Amino acid sequence: MKNFFLVVIIIINSSFVYPQKKADFKDIEDSLITLGKIILEGDNDFIKYNANEKFLILLEKALITENSFNYPFDSVITIAKLEAEDKKFRIFNWLLKKSDGTFEYFGFIQAWNKKLKKYILYPLKDNSENIKNPETQLLEPVNWYGVLYYKIIFNKYGGKKYYTLLGWDGNNKLSQKKIIDVITFNTKDRPVFGSSIFKYNKKLFKRIIFEYSGTVSMSLKYEKQFMLHGKKKKRLIVFNRIGPLESDMVNNQEYYFPEINIFDAFLFKNGKWIHIKDVDARNAPIGKTRKKQQKKIRQLQLENSIE
Repeated sequence: MKNFFLVVIIIINSSFVYPQKKADFKDIEDSLITLGKIILEGDNDFIKYNANEKFLILLEKALITENSFNYPFDSVITIAKLEAEDKKFRIFNWLLKKSDGTFEYFGFIQAWNKKLKKYILYPLKDNSENIKNPETQLLEPVNWYGVLYYKIIFNKYGGKKYYTLLGWDGNNKLSQKKIIDVITFNTKDRPVFGSSIFKYNKKLFKRIIFEYSGTVSMSLKYEKQFMLHGKKKKRLIVFNRIGPLESDMVNNQEYYFPEINIFDAFLFKNGKWIHIKDVDARNAPIGKTRKKQQKKIRQLQLENSIE
């Protein structure tokens, strides 16, 4: 099996088609599909990282090509592809699971620069192992808290745009994480991760990180739900409340579990995500059209696959 993957890598390495102004994106996509499978299923870390290096080079070459923003790369199912509602940017994002049970994350942001009048590519460098107190840090693409994103939420307030991200981190063999982060753009139109807009437990955070047992699932979704103090639904980031099994397990996140049928949420109000306890997270009403149901299923496919 190892020899098979090495042969595949050699073949791909000798047949890469790097894009010029008129790139054949279909050929590139076919190579990315093959490499993506090796990154996920390779027999050891060496094989995975070797394929990942080829994947990074090839995807970067494709994304710096003129008009590449409009090419969806839909057939490359081993990576997450998210686009902002206003087409300001899109993210390509994937993971590499190592033999010790930990994960490393990779990706690119392809973002529109108003001054240059073109999309600029920003590689994402996972430095999560070295970031102290990540809930309070402003981060850049080269110093990124690596996760696998599955949702972008677009909000505006006071003339500023906020792109809130929902993501998952496999972390290690004992615990995993769900993350709420946010991207804004600075005066040079460069992406910045984190902003003091998350009001949680009477404090402001730049991002929210939930860490819990690696043996269970925690739901973290953006949807319309009822709030206990009102009858109307609101768009909320809804999530399971998590806590330790016993009081003496506080701060040992591998013993934190979701509380069944107890949900909290964040509501975007006046430029902040406000924490709300005990949300009435009822099931969606029956009667939606088949088309809407199918669209919802497609939107949540990635999230469900990692929950």
